[in-house]
Amino acid sequence: MMEFNPYETGTMGGGFNPIIVEFPETLPFSVKEIHQKIHVTRREIEVLQWLQQGKSSWEIAKILNLSERTVNFHVYNIMEKIEAANRPQMVAIALRLGILS
Repeated sequence: MMEFNPYETGTMGGGFNPIIVEFPETLPFSVKEIHQKIHVTRREIEVLQWLQQGKSSWEIAKILNLSERTVNFHVYNIMEKIEAANRPQMVAIALRLGILS
């Protein structure tokens, strides 16, 4: 029986190449430029800070005395502003951009 090696042509793996992703060491723009382009409100920053702590929309609503719908409104506004696909990515981008510390 032939040995399986996914990286080698002629074996049962068929020979595919691994995907190598490289990330830049620095951002292609300055944090100052981001703050000029992206206006994040005080309330949006509060919501981001609670999301960073792992809180759900319901929990944030209770903490900030808002409706859950209002919290989700702020979450989706932030996601759109910083072009994030989901909440964890939104927090990671906010940290990288200096919106959160």
